[in-house]
Amino acid sequence: MPVSRVLLIAGYGGHSGFAYAIGYYLVKKGVELDILVPKGYDWVKEKLGGLGEVYEVTLPRRPAEPLYKGIARWFQAFGESVKLCRNNKYPVVFASGSNFSIPPSLVCWLKDSRILTIEDVARFTRRSRATNILYRLGAEVFLHWDEQLQLYRRGIVAGPVYEPAIYESRDEGYILVTTGTFGHKALFDMLDRLEPGRKIVLQTGDVDPEPYKRRHPEWIVFQYTSDIHKWIAGASLVITHYPGTTALTARLSYSKPVIMVYSPRHKLAAPRRDSLTLARKLGVIYLDSIEPVSLEEAIREAPLLKLPKYRNGGEYIAEYIMRILRGAG
Repeated sequence: MPVSRVLLIAGYGGHSGFAYAIGYYLVKKGVELDILVPKGYDWVKEKLGGLGEVYEVTLPRRPAEPLYKGIARWFQAFGESVKLCRNNKYPVVFASGSNFSIPPSLVCWLKDSRILTIEDVARFTRRSRATNILYRLGAEVFLHWDEQLQLYRRGIVAGPVYEPAIYESRDEGYILVTTGTFGHKALFDMLDRLEPGRKIVLQTGDVDPEPYKRRHPEWIVFQYTSDIHKWIAGASLVITHYPGTTALTARLSYSKPVIMVYSPRHKLAAPRRDSLTLARKLGVIYLDSIEPVSLEEAIREAPLLKLPKYRNGGEYIAEYIMRILRGAG
């Protein structure tokens, strides 16, 4: 029998990955979930739909958008959150970060829900805005690394949170290039200059995929997918963006060699200076700039790096939530 109902605020991009990991372990423990996803992110809705009841709420601030442009959407998101939380009483709300988490977290906090949240895995020197706001309002903040305690004195170190594997890892001989919602056009264009004959699977995000399909009909090219795990599982190597969470899934869940490439379009997600710290912890190659020679060298060196082992912090957080629910019951 289900223990209780928890609200999981998923967001988009890497935030939805944190939510998926924690939701995965909660469902295994018999917890029923209501899950919030942003309107218009259908692949996120599809990805999380197997874990619980999914509700769509307006995203107050779109990625990289100036704050003033989203003022009307902030009011809309708060109104939708009031409607949801008025009809449901959640003993625990887990907010996975980003501005999307703020309206429903605040509304549920006013109804005496216990708010839990999480810092980004790539932040070692500066707090993220949304997590900092919730922390200052009394939310409990989970951390991936001991070093993040210098950011949050009352933080709880759970270990790195990453999506559990859902396929068996195998090597089908291709390089997966995946850079999240924003994409990374400079990196994609650089792929043209790699040694010929490489098999490429390319996920472009917001970048138009058609030029790459025309130039490389032998590649597999797509914009978005709700099942990036399928492509990670079969890759020989994964090239992804920093900051981002795909590197964790590929490295820690599927034991893949990984190259992280700095992405200017993701610069608000984590400080650039924190990149090498994350790369060392994951045992991956980090490239701050993109050149054909350095990329070819990284492709050769990445498989030689030692694979680290960490318990999934999502499992720890699920156990923590279970203790709260038992106390509330």
